[in-house]
Amino acid sequence: MATGTKAYLQDKDGKNLLVGTDWSIIQNKPNNLATTDQLGKLSAWKNDGITYKNGGYDWDHVNNGLNCAYRVADMGSFKIVELRLAFAVSQDIPGGTGDVEVIDLPHAIQADGDEEVWEATGVRGIFVHFKNESISVYCQKFSDGDKYPKDGLLTFHTVYFTTL
Repeated sequence: MATGTKAYLQDKDGKNLLVGTDWSIIQNKPNNLATTDQLGKLSAWKNDGITYKNGGYDWDHVNNGLNCAYRVADMGSFKIVELRLAFAVSQDIPGGTGDVEVIDLPHAIQADGDEEVWEATGVRGIFVHFKNESISVYCQKFSDGDKYPKDGLLTFHTVYFTTL
C-alpha cells in the first residue's frame, strides 16, 4: 500500500473536486470529440484544391489520381496534415534557373508560419522544395547540361501541424 500524501483539487468554495468531471464544462476541448477517450482520425486521402502549373502533373499510375493527395486529422484546436506527392514535370528544368513552382496546395492545409522543407531526390542537384502553399523543383548547376529531365518521377512526403 502506498504511503504518499493525499492531494485534493478544490473549487473556489473549498469543496473537493472529483477526478471525474462533466465533459460539458471542459474548456478548449476539440470540437470533434464527444468524450475524452476519443481521438481525431485521419480523413480519407483527397486532392481537392491541388493545382498544377509550369508543366507539373500527378504521376497517376496507381491510387486512382491520388498520388498527389493529403489527409487531415482534426484535433480541435489544431490539425495534423499528411501530404504525399508523386509527380512529374512535362518540361526539362535547366540547372541554375532557381525554383520552378509546379504545385499549389489548398489554403485549407497551409502550415502555420513559415514551413519550409528541402528534400533531395536522389539525383545529383535536384531537389523538391516545399514552402507554405507551393511545391517547387530546383536543379542546381554544376556544369553545362545539368537539368531535371522532363517526365522524371519526383516524390515528397511530410507531416505537419496547422491551426488554420
